Amino acid sequence: MQLTQALTRAVQTRHRHIATLCNDRARTWGEVGARVPRLAAGLRSLGLQPGERLAVLALNSDNYIELLFAAAWADLVLVPLNTRLAVPEIVYSLQDADCVGLVVDDAFVDQVPALRASHSVAQVVHMGDAATPAGMADYEALIARSAPMPDACGRDDALCGIYYTGGTTGTPKGVMLSHRNLVAASINWVATFALSAETRFMHSAGLFHLAGTMPVLAITMAGGTHVCLPKFDVVPAFQAIERHRVSALLLVPTMLNMMLNHPEFSRYDLSSINHCEYGASPIPDAVLAAAIEKLPGWQFFQGYGMTESSALTLSLPWRFHLDGEHGLHRRKAAGWASYGVDVRVVDPEGGEVPRGTPGEVVIRGAQVMLGYWKRPEDTAAVLRDGWMHTGDGAWMDEDGFIYIVDRVKDMIISGGENIYSREVENAVHAHPAVRECAVIGIPDEKWGEAVLAVVALKAGHAATEQALIAHCHTLIANYKCPRRVAFCEALPLSGAGKIMKNVLRAPYWAGKERSVH
Repeated sequence: MQLTQALTRAVQTRHRHIATLCNDRARTWGEVGARVPRLAAGLRSLGLQPGERLAVLALNSDNYIELLFAAAWADLVLVPLNTRLAVPEIVYSLQDADCVGLVVDDAFVDQVPALRASHSVAQVVHMGDAATPAGMADYEALIARSAPMPDACGRDDALCGIYYTGGTTGTPKGVMLSHRNLVAASINWVATFALSAETRFMHSAGLFHLAGTMPVLAITMAGGTHVCLPKFDVVPAFQAIERHRVSALLLVPTMLNMMLNHPEFSRYDLSSINHCEYGASPIPDAVLAAAIEKLPGWQFFQGYGMTESSALTLSLPWRFHLDGEHGLHRRKAAGWASYGVDVRVVDPEGGEVPRGTPGEVVIRGAQVMLGYWKRPEDTAAVLRDGWMHTGDGAWMDEDGFIYIVDRVKDMIISGGENIYSREVENAVHAHPAVRECAVIGIPDEKWGEAVLAVVALKAGHAATEQALIAHCHTLIANYKCPRRVAFCEALPLSGAGKIMKNVLRAPYWAGKERSVH
């Protein structure tokens, strides 16, 4: 298995058809197929060698899609960077992955001097539409001046990409995904969501996320058409759906809720959509019910997964969202095992528990990561006896549906973004007035969960909620920062001296069916 097979097939079978639509620019699969080998050669001409890491910090675009395949074609390991991170967090990923190259677009070109000052990047490529700054290579010039190179793509278990995700240690972990991982996951997507050459898919999730990357790979495998939004905004999304007759898309529940409640919702023709996958965080029942009512032509599919499993692991087909034979309770399921994935619910010893009994979700299959970059101990902790331990607590019913009830891992999901409490706690603790801090997720109608910091101050010190939140904004990405701060004299501790976050969460989740939103 090699990633470029999807592109080669699309070019071979769909060369006259539209591959990408981005703003007012359209490219056919034939054009993309001609540009990718030249871009790969251009990257190699900069001195980048097979197996070296190439980072990308950019908004969604047709160029970003080409880069995903050009990096593989050149046998480089791509490191997509979260566009919402602060500069120190980006530097951490660049240094941890030993990135020798960096690709940026117009939105992030101003960050390059600060990034270069902290990490020695041998080559920086500018792939924006504005003029290329001095000291950077021009994306289009690389394509224009380079002869196409033969496909040098790695295959099977060769490393293809490193995708950074948060961690309970307070620093992100690089998830190593192979060609086999990504190709197997692409086949899973095509089969699960019935993607075809006629599919016009709008990319609204950031391509640095697996929720953004996987649709790119799957739609390419199907030979469909990519419709690119630089980032999600409601009105541009409405306009793109109407203008390009988009037929499928993926939305984080927060995005869907924003669309349903936007004052211009009824002004646009959204009837071309026949398939909407939602995922990245659980969806409130009220939002799903409103979507089904207001968008009667849309079929909704839930997807559950994680970076470590190349995204899609469980899926909930459309028919289980409806009243009648299957009942409304199915809407509360995360889904059942998707194609090529084994799923179990196990006890702490790894034994499968009886149906209806809570335990931890474990998975295995060709999609499961190679491991964490430079972290053999963390890898061994989650990959055990052939199974990947997700850290999610759940139960399985008699028909194989999984219902998520809690998290074994200490993670918050807000607006579809994974936020690990330890990372936020590290930022809060850096304030000189803070003695103790615990970060938890609390219910939020807009974002699903909101970050709450529970803080005990040092004797003789003072700090306001606004001051602590502002302090965090200087250290971590905005979406990770606490939205609220609660003060207390002391945090509740267990007999072993550990902070009892379950006690802190209890008042906020009282009366809820599960302790995640």
